[in-house]
Amino acid sequence: MTPKTHVLKRALARRERDELLSAFALGVANGATNLFHVTTVDAWYRPIPDTGLDLVVRAATSECAFAAWQRHAEDAGAEGKHIVEITFSPLAVRGEPQPEKSIIQHVDLDMDDLGDLYDEDLALGLAIPDAF
Repeated sequence: MTPKTHVLKRALARRERDELLSAFALGVANGATNLFHVTTVDAWYRPIPDTGLDLVVRAATSECAFAAWQRHAEDAGAEGKHIVEITFSPLAVRGEPQPEKSIIQHVDLDMDDLGDLYDEDLALGLAIPDAF
């Protein structure tokens, strides 16, 4: 029988890994960062107003911006499934501005890296609700 890892420890480990990845990406980009607007959208890709989850972040990659949004959503107490749109203007190529791009991400904030174990951990008494 293997010991069960605490869900909060897994969340903290994921955050540390995301922050290290963001720092590495910024180091590789040599300070070349974009401004990303991350917002939740509905099934027709229209922004959902007043969710409190909109975020504007400066990051090297869209993955880093998405990781920052996930941390922001967790800190805001968001739960469940969301559709997230990441909008940004890529860096200029040879002095030519590039058109704005957007990326759609589907995320389940109740899922962790090992699967949806939060409810199981809560039932076993291993998770502490509202610990943060």
